[in-house]
Amino acid sequence: MKSWFLWIACAACTAKPVATGPQPVGGSCNGMTENVPSEEGVHVAPGTTIDWSTNPPVTGEHYPIWAAYDRTYAQLDRGYYLHDAEHGAVIFLYNCPDGCPDTVTALEAVVQAMPTDPICTAPVRQRALVASDPLLPAGVTVAAVAWDNWYTASCADGYLGTFASEHYGAGPEQLCSDGANFGGVFIDPAP
Repeated sequence: MKSWFLWIACAACTAKPVATGPQPVGGSCNGMTENVPSEEGVHVAPGTTIDWSTNPPVTGEHYPIWAAYDRTYAQLDRGYYLHDAEHGAVIFLYNCPDGCPDTVTALEAVVQAMPTDPICTAPVRQRALVASDPLLPAGVTVAAVAWDNWYTASCADGYLGTFASEHYGAGPEQLCSDGANFGGVFIDPAP
């Protein structure tokens, strides 16, 4: 009897989240979030054209190299940041063709407010980064990505921190050693 109960408890702990379809989160930024069915995280050569099932991509094929954490990237191919998500990172994205320094600062503030991750290897503080993504859907200025989950909005809002706390560490691989620095600028920890 006890082993049966333990098996049920373990099965519940390892069950994959159910796909939700896009869900509004309320607020003034028209935020939407979705949990999507997981796809196999196959590594493909950098520069390979990948046809993802979502925009922004949150699961599936990606490059075999991940981007360094705790940084802001003015440009970063999606195949790199999706590998970060596979490691349990949360990636904060922006799409501002005319520039949006206040939005970038707001996204960096979310990263700064995140707690230090005890599995990270110094100098990494946590698995998070900020990156420009000009391929986000029309009307989306801000997005957040975690493995199998996305959030999109027309502006930066408080839900970004909620998304981070709910989905941080959700990737199928738990790895927190630094990746490759593709020209990212280090995000100083919050004072």
